[in-house]
Amino acid sequence: MSGARAVWAAACAAYAGVLLWSAGRLPERVASHFGAGGAADGWSSRGEHLLFIGLLGVGMLAGLPLLAAVLSRGSGTFINVPHKDYWLDDAHPNRRREFRRRFTDDVLTVAALTGALLTWMQVETVLANESDPPRMSASMWVALVVFMVLMLGWTAWLLTSRYRPPAEEPGSGDDGPILPTR
Repeated sequence: MSGARAVWAAACAAYAGVLLWSAGRLPERVASHFGAGGAADGWSSRGEHLLFIGLLGVGMLAGLPLLAAVLSRGSGTFINVPHKDYWLDDAHPNRRREFRRRFTDDVLTVAALTGALLTWMQVETVLANESDPPRMSASMWVALVVFMVLMLGWTAWLLTSRYRPPAEEPGSGDDGPILPTR
């Protein structure tokens, strides 16, 4: 199992665990939306909240990897990565295989980071509902800033280094370079 797949699986497990934990801790009427100052400004039933949050998590944690699988096996029309012509050249199947591996790992990492943010948001929602009146703490903003910094850093790395073709292609044959498969 790749490192990205393991991190993604851990994010899925954490999200499922937090949903189960929160089902027993949330009140029947849940403060489910909060303004910039942290005050509750939207409400829903516990069932509605858990259904929405559950579907959101499944959509992000399962939908992103599924989308990556579909897109990486197609013609590449809907994929925008640096040096796309190098990676998706049909004359070099090894490059295409390496691209699929990298692209899948990258999308799994983004899904895991998003899952971690959603997990933290749900923990914060439970904690906010345990206060009277319900109020979101400032740590939610900290989590959002950390998420944004990580995503910006990840994106910068993807754009500048991740998909840069190798300077040399040792072991290359007619079907392209022999790249590590991990």
